[in-house]
Amino acid sequence: MQGIKYADAGMDMKKLVLCFIRKIRLVFLAAVVGAVLGGLLYEVSHIVPESEREYRAVAKIYLNFAADETGEVYQAYNGYTWNDLMATDPILDETMLNLPGEYTREEVVAAIKAEILSDLRLLTITVTTHNPDRCSAIMSAVEQSLVELGNTAKEFTQIEVIQTTEAALVVADSRTLQAVLVGLVTAVILMLLGMMFYYVLDDRILVASDLKQVTEVPFIGYAGAGERMNGEYESNLAYLSGQTGTVEVLAVSQHDTISQERWEELSAADGVVIAVNYGKVHSAFVGYIIEQLRTRGCRLIGTAIAGADEKFLRRYYGRAIGRMN
Repeated sequence: MQGIKYADAGMDMKKLVLCFIRKIRLVFLAAVVGAVLGGLLYEVSHIVPESEREYRAVAKIYLNFAADETGEVYQAYNGYTWNDLMATDPILDETMLNLPGEYTREEVVAAIKAEILSDLRLLTITVTTHNPDRCSAIMSAVEQSLVELGNTAKEFTQIEVIQTTEAALVVADSRTLQAVLVGLVTAVILMLLGMMFYYVLDDRILVASDLKQVTEVPFIGYAGAGERMNGEYESNLAYLSGQTGTVEVLAVSQHDTISQERWEELSAADGVVIAVNYGKVHSAFVGYIIEQLRTRGCRLIGTAIAGADEKFLRRYYGRAIGRMN
């Protein structure tokens, strides 16, 4: 009887791939669950409380500059200074006069952004607050103060409001699709890694090569998995009986125990064939049974797998099992 070597056995990649294919629906399920969770987590994490929501209004202001001899007026009011000018006298004072007393200078300055985007004569005012009414009120006050500036400052002939938008909720950049894809990919990767880890550690007996990792005694066939395979098994068993004498078949199940009476029958036989229950017995346990047979002086002459999945075996061997002759 050969020594047990399952601890040193390599990985049967073909069997591993077929086991993966049988459970491929789990990968698709994980993809769906991951996509849904990714989208839900993103949406939940980006729900903004009412008190923290931002509202924004935008106005386009046309600046009619007064001409002078040097043309330096344009340089005095450029895109870098307007934002500062909005927070200083006389513009801020005039703005505050156009607002109720409940507004503070700090609030108004923080809400206003002024910039020249391209044309020096076109000023863009953006007001952002956490309340749409206050946003509209500040925008109206700013527009009035700028119109007044155009009437009083020598640098301008006139300042006109040419366009104003209503205060609207600022919608955050939605990346729900990206979150869904990240969730999907992450779930698939984790499922594949989990399946890989499971099948690498799983030493249950499925095919003849699994038994070959435990013992070198001949494999005589697959019993109880279709007429052809069962016929091959019966034929090989009969051949061994003719060559050896009395042969006892020991059905190996993961949780069954062998009675003393059964041990006596096995010891009295000329040979023993162990029939392992397909997919329900671990290699380590088969190794344990073989050691017990050796200890009791039983002669192991063959191995078999009972109740095998015929469809799986056809895919594994790539031919109709039983048509070997």
